[in-house]
Amino acid sequence: MAPQSGYGKCVPPGACLLVGAMLGAFVPPVGAVPVPYHNCGNPADILQISSLDASVWPPPTAAPLSGSATFDPVTGQLTNLRVLLSYGVNWIFDSGSVSTSRGSGFVALPASVPMSVISPALPLAAGPTTATQTFQSGNGGAPVTVLSKGNVGQSIAAPLTQLSLKFNGASGFPVMPASGSYEARVQMALPNGTEVFCFDLTLNNVAFVTAPSPIPTLPTYRLPALTLLAIGIGLLALRARRVLRVRTPQIGSSRCGSRQRRL
Repeated sequence: MAPQSGYGKCVPPGACLLVGAMLGAFVPPVGAVPVPYHNCGNPADILQISSLDASVWPPPTAAPLSGSATFDPVTGQLTNLRVLLSYGVNWIFDSGSVSTSRGSGFVALPASVPMSVISPALPLAAGPTTATQTFQSGNGGAPVTVLSKGNVGQSIAAPLTQLSLKFNGASGFPVMPASGSYEARVQMALPNGTEVFCFDLTLNNVAFVTAPSPIPTLPTYRLPALTLLAIGIGLLALRARRVLRVRTPQIGSSRCGSRQRRL
């Protein structure tokens, strides 16, 4: 069967390239949905963001900011809060020990928590920036890829960073994710007061911070007793093994003895 006119070839030769380019213009790139964040800074901030896009919005998991909390297994005290923020740069912050705990199921925080920059390496050089980060969903949902572009106006050497987290208006976060309004704000400035950036975001029913499930632990005063019990069981097992070896007849020796008697 002869091919139909206009199918399988392009006339003139450049028409296919033109059509392909036009079709490609309608294909949304990865990270095409603008993130509805609030720039709480000012036009003179050192870090200026020109675009902040996500592959999907609303996100099934926290993005472009997410955090994880670490607690002392005995006291329940918050030992560290690590936060990742993809905002022109893939920032990673640590809080260190915070005077609060998870005892009531809600981790109360101060109005702002000082954070230390773990990444990128400082000083951060001036110039254009582009950051891409994929946030994985812990509940089996689709990941979210964030793409941001901006410009760093001057070198950033030793910034001071403050983190604020709220759940339904209360400073802090629930240990187990719950339905409600989650707010996060990260504000960075130089020691002389010059602002680097201020980022503010609200998510509904998506927690910014995840925490490991509490693991039951024995009180410290029971640990020595448990150690002695384990040692005692081990000694009894060793003694029983020795007794069993003594009482077990040596088959090879018996056979040799029988042969000698026969001879």
